[in-house]
Amino acid sequence: MSKVTLTFISLLMASSFFFASSMYSPSLPDIETSLNTTASLAQQSMSYFFVALAISQLICGPLSERFGRKPIALISSLIYLLGSIGCLMSDNIHVLLLSRIIQGAGVGGLYLLCRTILQDSFSRTELMGLLAWMGVLFMALPGLTPVIGGYISECYGWMGNFVFMAVIGVIITLVIFFIKKETIKETNPNAIKPKQMLNDYWMIASDTTFLAFLAMMFSANSCIMLFQITGAFVANNEFSLSATQFGICSIALIASSISARLIWNRYLKNNITDKTTMSWGCAIQLVGSVITTYSISVNSFVMIVIGFTVTAFGASLLITIAAVSALYLFPNHKGQVGAIYGALQMLAASIFTLCLSMLPTTHATLVEVSWLLALVAIAALLLLKKKAIQLA
Repeated sequence: MSKVTLTFISLLMASSFFFASSMYSPSLPDIETSLNTTASLAQQSMSYFFVALAISQLICGPLSERFGRKPIALISSLIYLLGSIGCLMSDNIHVLLLSRIIQGAGVGGLYLLCRTILQDSFSRTELMGLLAWMGVLFMALPGLTPVIGGYISECYGWMGNFVFMAVIGVIITLVIFFIKKETIKETNPNAIKPKQMLNDYWMIASDTTFLAFLAMMFSANSCIMLFQITGAFVANNEFSLSATQFGICSIALIASSISARLIWNRYLKNNITDKTTMSWGCAIQLVGSVITTYSISVNSFVMIVIGFTVTAFGASLLITIAAVSALYLFPNHKGQVGAIYGALQMLAASIFTLCLSMLPTTHATLVEVSWLLALVAIAALLLLKKKAIQLA
């Protein structure tokens, strides 16, 4: 199987995460009304999804080392499809929450393996170059999917989003079954032994360098989620914007994220160090928080969008370096490092969205949390500098 085909399959598998995690966010107020529930429970449909996604990756990582990538990917795609069908058939919030858990379990395996199959076939240098271009799509999709979701919700109702996800699930399943080849060269019979699993996971999860990179990823990704989740309610409740209008505002974040990736790949990659890139990313993210703070004094949603657009630029620079650097810290444990990397990242996202659901969905919350996330990124950068990490 060619590397081009493998890259296409990886992108397709990764799309399950981007569509399932954020596509329906503009519809959260509609779900609240349609299912006669609360804004908090509607938001928790994201929290449960991320919990299931995190646990699933911890299970699928060792399983893929023992039985191979393809069978685990195929089972994961079927679980994702089942969860998507359950979501679109939900007639109350409890059925939706359960279906989101099933959906998250399936996406966990797909999102883990979309990275692992590339690690099996590309060197670190090759993968960093590839992800610089793939990252354009990875950064675009979180902003683009709410635009698509907002349009579908306006035309077909909130359940239309899950019909779309189910169709994606069918396509992924067919591609994995008929096209994807096995990428792991040699399976590990000991990978699923409990003691070995615990030892591997502890070795990775206790490494402070790994955790620092993970904290940067958390900060960068959470900035986007903050805008998508709390921003959706602020747009609707305080500025009377429709789901479609809010989705369109996300285009600015798409453009910013893409620009950051392209500028880094074209002008910065070979001219500045990775450490300098991350320093700039933190500084730009901080400027975004300042602009978002100013939006309160002028009571302008446009200024909120500008602030988060600047933040998205800085966040993209952080993700460019932190993601690959974390994955290659343990080259002999690709499945396990991918699993713990994804699990901790999604667990953090779950806790973050759960905490957001407990906070007021107000303009002030957007500002306060954006500052907190900027400080997390700066703290992670200082930790890396203190440890004198030599980045490639």
